[in-house]
Amino acid sequence: MTKQLIDEALVAHGFVSERELDTTNFYVRESRSAIRFAVLHTLNDLSDPAELNNKINHLAPEAFLRNPSFKKNCDLICIHRLDVLAEFKDHEEEILAIEEDPHFYKKYVLYYSIAEESALNNFTYDKLRAVIADKNEFLDYKENPLVATQYSFAAKIFIKLPFLELPSHQRNLVSLRLQAAEAVAEAGLNDIYSTIQQVTDKNADDFIKEMIRNEMANLQD
Repeated sequence: MTKQLIDEALVAHGFVSERELDTTNFYVRESRSAIRFAVLHTLNDLSDPAELNNKINHLAPEAFLRNPSFKKNCDLICIHRLDVLAEFKDHEEEILAIEEDPHFYKKYVLYYSIAEESALNNFTYDKLRAVIADKNEFLDYKENPLVATQYSFAAKIFIKLPFLELPSHQRNLVSLRLQAAEAVAEAGLNDIYSTIQQVTDKNADDFIKEMIRNEMANLQD
């Protein structure tokens, strides 16, 4: 299910699948003169970065290898399943070693737990976009980030894969002036706020002097 969701995400962003193997899929996206590649690879074990590079190079289509942009402009998305999310700490160094390896590809390791995978049954990329846009789901995740949920998985996908576009939602915005007026009223500072609104370039110096005089008078009292 995880591999299928990432595949849907790539296709939704204009990538076309060029080769599908048991553990590895190869994609390309062409837009006018720009070209970008992606590889979706299942990591059964957290391989050494050099070993991983060699494996992808060996499996890649010949047309990809001949294109000079392939190794310069290719996202290697590795998916790796953990028994539980807490295991991440045990494998953090291995994951960082892969992601920070500068050779051949830009690498991302998308790890997930068995519980997260079970929460994604019959899920689609469109549903994943709806989950990531749900404010209540975000608040629940913020309170319990280690709980395996659809949102915890969706958050990792959009954080790890920078070329994915977050869904945008139009809403009515309250003007900053009204927000400020409400905050001032709640703090009981209406009089001071009204005075400040009367300040101009011409009377600013007089206003500051008056504030200093009032402050000095308060200190004397």
